[in-house]
Amino acid sequence: MGLRSVLSGSPVTELTEPVDPRFELAALSVQDESQPLVFDSVAGYPDLSAVTNVVSSRERIAGALDVDRGEIVDAMTRATTDPVPLDGTTAATFEYVATSPTVDDHVPIPTYYDEHERQYIASGIVIAKDPDTGVQNLSFHRLMYDGENEFVMRLVERHLHDIRSRTDGPLDVAIVVGVHPAVELAAATSGSPEMDELEVANALLDGDLAVTKLDGLTVPAEAELVMTATIRDETRAEGPFVDLSRTWDTVRQQPVVEVRDLYLRPDPMIRVVVPGKREHAHLMGLPQEPRIKRIVENTVPTVQEVVLTPGGCSWLHGVVSIEKRTEGDAKNAGLAALAAHPSMKRVVVVDEDIDPADPDAVEWAVATRVQADQDIETVENAKGSSLDPSQDFETGTLTKWLVDATVPSNRDRAEFTEATVPGAAEISLAEYQ
Repeated sequence: MGLRSVLSGSPVTELTEPVDPRFELAALSVQDESQPLVFDSVAGYPDLSAVTNVVSSRERIAGALDVDRGEIVDAMTRATTDPVPLDGTTAATFEYVATSPTVDDHVPIPTYYDEHERQYIASGIVIAKDPDTGVQNLSFHRLMYDGENEFVMRLVERHLHDIRSRTDGPLDVAIVVGVHPAVELAAATSGSPEMDELEVANALLDGDLAVTKLDGLTVPAEAELVMTATIRDETRAEGPFVDLSRTWDTVRQQPVVEVRDLYLRPDPMIRVVVPGKREHAHLMGLPQEPRIKRIVENTVPTVQEVVLTPGGCSWLHGVVSIEKRTEGDAKNAGLAALAAHPSMKRVVVVDEDIDPADPDAVEWAVATRVQADQDIETVENAKGSSLDPSQDFETGTLTKWLVDATVPSNRDRAEFTEATVPGAAEISLAEYQ
């Protein structure tokens, strides 16, 4: 299964006029993030198309994984705890195009924002092999184009950084763009070094992920773009980049990536993720939710769902729904969530009748079930996220807060239940037209 399998048969917005990858592509992408946007023609690249907004909503993600919206976290939990081994390899759909290519001669590398005019691939998944265990790692890393066949890659101190530190000399990798959302979600998941994210994706797809071998690495066989590359020891300035907070990230010295060979499908569809917008938020935040839920369950076993909210950058704000059995459950759940995801600054805990993914429902719960002097707790001088521009940058600390938006245990729940119009859930306007 590949990217195209989730687009066939589902609603898409198709644009037929040529679109400029400098600003125009991004500007059109954010006009309506509710469904995929296919660019049939990209100016300067007559033989390819582009697509964005593939995972721009929880509904779209659920559809790609063939589960109900409320089952996404459980499906990802099952996939990470019980990955499915890959069943051999198959022929790739991509073909060799060039060695040491000038990359933007072959594929568009968008410029999203005008202030600094950096060209970035924000949808690239880097595949590397652990030199000690042989286990592969998949992870997202933004790639700033630096001309010809070179990028500068933001290398966060996580698994790929560790693999590179234990590799003698330059590290050979594959960079894939344009894969099934299951592969994207798996690549964005935080797991143990022994976890092969392709096996996680295979579990999400019920064993139907096709893979192939390329230069000693296993890659998705239906990828739209594959680049084999080397992470060199040389570093250059990377950034600034618009990150999840939708503000400019800082400039850092980061490693140079040299592309060796470039492969494309005969009719490639280039995957575009606009930095700071809805897809970026979902790909960063949603894969963290299973881990947060598991940790909260150790404290409050009746936790129902965990959501990192798009309005909170899918990183800084979260909502936890619980079946509240005793007073104090909500605050314990909230404290556990803050500990489970140290970047989270605010958590709202709601009852199970509130959809944590519905911002209106959550705000309604806060409006009707919260008294600030009783139901809000603050944690001062806590370590937060470097993405939060409001933190104290001298100390890296901030104040976190917990909102208990559950019904008080000593009150009649009927007083806090939303009135409903009889039959509204079953009736349809179409029946009367």
